[in-house]
Amino acid sequence: MAKVHKVRDPVHDFVHLSGKELRLVDTPVFQRLRGIRQLAMADLVYPGALHTRFDHSLGVCHVAGLMAEELGIEGGDLELVRLAALLHDLGHGPFSHVSENSLQRFTDPARLKSGQSKDKIHELITAQVIHHDKDVQDLLGGETCRLVTKLLADGYGDPVLKSIVSGPLDADKQDYLLRDSRYAGVRYGLYDIHQLHRSLKVGDGDGGRELRIAADGVPAVEQFVMAKYYMFANVYRHKVRLVTDQMISRAIALGVESDRIDDLNAIYRYDGTDNFVANYMRWDDARFLVEFGGQRYDGKLCHQLVRRLRERRLFKRVFREPVRLLPEVAREPVAEMFSSSSLDHAAVLRVEAALAEAINEVIKDAMAQVDPRFVIAHSYTVKLDSKTAKNDGANILVESRPTAREFETMSPLFQAISKGFNERYFEVYAPVAWPDPAKKKPLLAELDGKIRDRLGPV
Repeated sequence: MAKVHKVRDPVHDFVHLSGKELRLVDTPVFQRLRGIRQLAMADLVYPGALHTRFDHSLGVCHVAGLMAEELGIEGGDLELVRLAALLHDLGHGPFSHVSENSLQRFTDPARLKSGQSKDKIHELITAQVIHHDKDVQDLLGGETCRLVTKLLADGYGDPVLKSIVSGPLDADKQDYLLRDSRYAGVRYGLYDIHQLHRSLKVGDGDGGRELRIAADGVPAVEQFVMAKYYMFANVYRHKVRLVTDQMISRAIALGVESDRIDDLNAIYRYDGTDNFVANYMRWDDARFLVEFGGQRYDGKLCHQLVRRLRERRLFKRVFREPVRLLPEVAREPVAEMFSSSSLDHAAVLRVEAALAEAINEVIKDAMAQVDPRFVIAHSYTVKLDSKTAKNDGANILVESRPTAREFETMSPLFQAISKGFNERYFEVYAPVAWPDPAKKKPLLAELDGKIRDRLGPV
């Protein structure tokens, strides 16, 4: 590949782009990614975390190229894997993964084509943009666009190419760990990317060629997996990040269901049409905050939440507990309610109404009563895992004789600690204030007991 342009990058020093890649970067659909922050509103706790899907996409293209070259991939396959990496995030909406959750919630599955899934709508939008955006089509041609979207979806050609752009060791994770760590001002996500690349191998498995790690590369993978765990535990699952994500999601939900805001319906009820995508691509983080936090929607529930976010008047976390320590009768219902496969919104609303009653009983005259619609119940998992749900539990394979083995069986460190690093939490957020700091602790202690009582018969 002829690399004709250098872009200064704070993570990788320089990112090299070919002429074709540079022209893709200059298209309006790619430039839009400058307005989509990588970590949504994490800058409210990590002020430097203002980086975007734009610079991340450049980094993923760079890392994918390094991986491919290390594995001896060249020519058309090298170009294809770099293009797929460069374009993989085109379909992200405002606040990235927060938009994914809302798309999943409000899209009518009947509007999806056979084989399409609600949990991958931003990927469907990415493919639609690549196929139908005139600038992208003119630069790449229809056949290349088809191959890029096929590689990003089910894979194309050499299976190793798919592993580079989407897998447990893919270029996406390798870049975002280093990038998010750098901009958040933490060191949790650091690992030796060059040693990891030197450990990459290709082997022949039952399904054809597959990406593997050399046996002496296990420590490099351990470092990578631990970096992912620490970033999730300390940055991606930081309480302020969780609160802001949930406030955005609730603002969208109330805007769609209670306020009946047409613009929100147009953004989050995906219908597969080109008109939907054309409108969707006009939105980014800034427009969302200005539009729905502006005077046009003054008095709407959505507006109240967006104004709070703009002014950093955030909800407070009033309860947090591992699910295993909740009242026994509540553990299974809570786990089922927040199942990763299907969130039971009706059940969550019933629980939130009961929790609002508990909160208002406790705060009484200490502060204003809380609107049940602004009480948010949330559950999430923090775990040490070399797999990801996105990649359908794909395993990291280590070269061994007579056959490759899974990383988990080859890492004594991972075997020793992984079982203790898997915890599901249940949390409650609400718009409470503490005018008298001296009363905060006793009120929270009383509230803890009330919430446990309400969860008992959930």
